[in-house]
Formats: sequence, C-alpha cells, structure tokens
Amino acid sequence: MTVDPALIISTLALVFTILSFWWMNWRMGHLMVSGPRSYAAKGSIEERLILRFPFIFFNDGPMPIIVQNLRLIFVDEKDARPLGFTATVKKIKTGENQDRDLATQFPVHGREALLLICEFQRIPGGMLFEAKKYHMELQALLGKSQKWKGILNFTVNVSETSIKSINQVFISYDNMIEE
Repeated sequence: MTVDPALIISTLALVFTILSFWWMNWRMGHLMVSGPRSYAAKGSIEERLILRFPFIFFNDGPMPIIVQNLRLIFVDEKDARPLGFTATVKKIKTGENQDRDLATQFPVHGREALLLICEFQRIPGGMLFEAKKYHMELQALLGKSQKWKGILNFTVNVSETSIKSINQVFISYDNMIEE
C-alpha cells in the first residue's frame, strides 16, 4: 500500500495551520510581573500599615488574563497576615490631594503590559519597619480560580536614612540599594 505524498503534505499543512491559529489566538498565556523600583510606606503597630508599589503586569499569551484580586505577604513574618489590595493611584507620590480609585478586578490583555500603582493595607498594622531587606510575595486570584497564586517574589529595601520617617509619615522611597 502506498501513501500519496500530496495527502501527507496537505494533512501536515492543515495540522500546522490549526496549531498556528491556536498558538496565535486561543492559547492562555502566563502573567509576568516586574518588581517595584520604588515604593511608599508607613509602618504602624496599632494603626494602619500602608504599602504602595508600582507593578508592571505582562501577559505573554493572546487571551486576556483577569486578575480578580491581589494581596501582599511578608514572607518572613511568623503569623503571616496578608495586606489587602485597597486602591490604585496615578502616581507613587503620597499626599492628600491624590486621586485614589478603589481596588477592582482588572484585565491584562494579550501581549500587553499594564502599569498599576497598587496600595495595600492592614489594620492593625502589627509592625514597625527596621533597616533591612523585607522579602515579599505578591499573590493573585486569577480568572475563576478561588486559590491564591504567587505571581511575584521581591525585596523591599528599607535603608537607615528612611528609618527616620517610615514609621511616622507615609512617603515615597527608592527601592534600589547602591552596592
């Protein structure tokens, strides 16, 4: 029994076309998030602990990814109590006259990057910052999932110079440490 070469070639072309179409249009991508270059913070034991970070979300696939919610975890904290996602703002700077939008779910469209400055809070704060590196994990509820997924591990660098104000005033800091 001989197989017609034209049949093999046309079948392979059809399979290639279907797989290419799936890859370019229907495939679910992965959500990538960049670590923050700067941050704003205010530590407190009994009052509100506030952290604000600029994150860039990138979806490497063609289908949108829906982020239902975010939360922030101090990785080294003994009794890990997450900081809830409370708002987005237009600028990292702090101040009274800033537009704040309540936290909401958001889409990350296929092959697009999205910059969001996210604010996280916890009441009571339960901590005062010290001059050290804090290991953090950003977690998300993606799509219809009810399970939190870690999407970024990063470090917050609290320097000796920022200790003078970080537990008293909510202001911005540089997250890069010169080595």
